[in-house]
Amino acid sequence: MVQLMIKGPNPEREAGLLERIVTGDEKAFSELYGLCSKSVYAYIFRILQDKTMAEDVQIEVFTQVWKGAGTFRGQSQVKTWIFGIARNLTLNELRKRKNLLNIDDFPQLNDPKQPEIDTCDQAGLVKQAMAKISAKHREILDLVFFHEMRYEEIAALLDISVNTVKTRVFYAKEALKKKMTLMGVSHD
Repeated sequence: MVQLMIKGPNPEREAGLLERIVTGDEKAFSELYGLCSKSVYAYIFRILQDKTMAEDVQIEVFTQVWKGAGTFRGQSQVKTWIFGIARNLTLNELRKRKNLLNIDDFPQLNDPKQPEIDTCDQAGLVKQAMAKISAKHREILDLVFFHEMRYEEIAALLDISVNTVKTRVFYAKEALKKKMTLMGVSHD
């Protein structure tokens, strides 16, 4: 069984909190929310690229955690289960939108008159480039680089093979490099 490595709080603690949530323990829910909400929001935001929508989906995620705590089967860690809920709701939101991010909505940053870009600016440009790639590519890069999940963990979360994860990571990196090049940013 693939298990998600959790920094800080341990998985047993989260499982204990979820058991208490099943009994209606609001304090346990508040504690679990405090442990997971920031990373769940960051994951949702990186895919949707919209603060208000990400907040709305995050609220729905934790509403489902509260209501569905009794349905947790223990086949994964609690945080992995929560990320699965977040992923499903985020994909539903993307389907509702139909019109995903349009490249023309972003300013072109490849002006040759532009001065050298410092490291801080480059981090911002990487974020802009991430916003320009597909939601599928953003999701895989987000899980690998921002949530530091192993390929095996991602495969379990997305219900795909490890080789498919590797392939998606490769193509997502290529897409990101291409967008950065179009923006005039060196990606070496």
